[in-house]
Amino acid sequence: MELLLFTLAILFSIFSALMERRRRRKQVEEAQRQHAEVDQQHAEVNPAAPVVAEEAKAKEEEPTFGWPFDGDPFEEPVLAEADPAEAEREALEAERQALEAERRTVAAEKLAMERLKETKPQESGERRRPRRTRSRWFLTPQTARDAIVYMEILGKPKSEREEW
Repeated sequence: MELLLFTLAILFSIFSALMERRRRRKQVEEAQRQHAEVDQQHAEVNPAAPVVAEEAKAKEEEPTFGWPFDGDPFEEPVLAEADPAEAEREALEAERQALEAERRTVAAEKLAMERLKETKPQESGERRRPRRTRSRWFLTPQTARDAIVYMEILGKPKSEREEW
C-alpha cells in the first residue's frame, strides 16, 4: 500500500512539473507574441527602426524551464553516427584484450594447480596439517539480519521481553 502511495506521489509530481513547464512555455509564447505586435506597431509608426534588435532576438537561446541540462529529458537521444571502420577496429582491439586476459587467467590457474600438487602431502605417510575451520558463529551482515528477523518471528513478543 505504501509503495502504491509512493508511486502515485512520484507520478503526481512528474505530472505537475510537466504542466508547470507547459504553462511557462505558453506564457513565454504569449509574451513573444505581444512583443512582436508591439514591434510591428513601432515599425508602422517609425519605418526607419533598426533591424539589429530583431537579429539579437534570433540569436537568443530558447529559455529553459527548470531542466539544468541541455535538451529535453523526454526526447530520444540522437546518437552520432560513428565510422564503421573505427567501430570495427575498436571491437577487434577489445576482443584482443579479452583474449589476452583470458590467456593470463588460464596461465595463472595452471600455475596454481601445479603449486597445489607440489604442496599436497603424499599419501605415503606424511602428516597433513590440520585444517582451520571457520568459527561456527561467524557473523556477516546478512547472517546478523537473518538472526534479528528470526528472533522477531520465533522469539517472545516485545511486551514480554526483559530489558537488560
